[in-house]
Amino acid sequence: MSSPVLKALVNAELEEAEHHARSISAAVARQIGPPVDLGHGNLPAEFVAWCKQKGVASLPARPASIALYVLESRHLEIHDLARMVVEISRCHLRRGQADPTSGYPVSAALNHLAKIEAPLSWPKAKRPHFSDLPYDVQQYLSLCDKDQTRAIKRAQQEAADARKKLKEIEGKNVEAEDADRADQGNSDRGGRPD
Repeated sequence: MSSPVLKALVNAELEEAEHHARSISAAVARQIGPPVDLGHGNLPAEFVAWCKQKGVASLPARPASIALYVLESRHLEIHDLARMVVEISRCHLRRGQADPTSGYPVSAALNHLAKIEAPLSWPKAKRPHFSDLPYDVQQYLSLCDKDQTRAIKRAQQEAADARKKLKEIEGKNVEAEDADRADQGNSDRGGRPD
């Protein structure tokens, strides 16, 4: 776009759209309350530099751009990538914009790098959709499922131990009753052994 007049018109349109979007966000906040405090911070510098290099917008960012950034940044630790994705999300939400990280393809890209299996409690037909959930939700559900599985296994083991102990006690009771009967039988015959 080489014409300064055209640039000025486009910028004016963008400013008007931004003002309109903020007005709508303010009207919503007046009716339902302000958004949850998301803290302070900026977009990760690495992501901003990558966006400039690729010629794409960093704010607002598109989900596909973020997913590609994640996939091309596989050299980073997954917790660092996940933290950056959370910060990208927060920056958008602080501005009253939609969260571009909340589902596919960003969560699928993170899951591709550090696979989190769908919980066993999920129906098989729904398991392929697990990677579409936000990555932090995948982590949470996976952790809850592991905790629940451990609790179930512990309860099953405790029940098995209790059954074993009950069987031992019942066995001792049977032996004691047999010994009592034998003693009773000896008493009935005058105390003389057979």
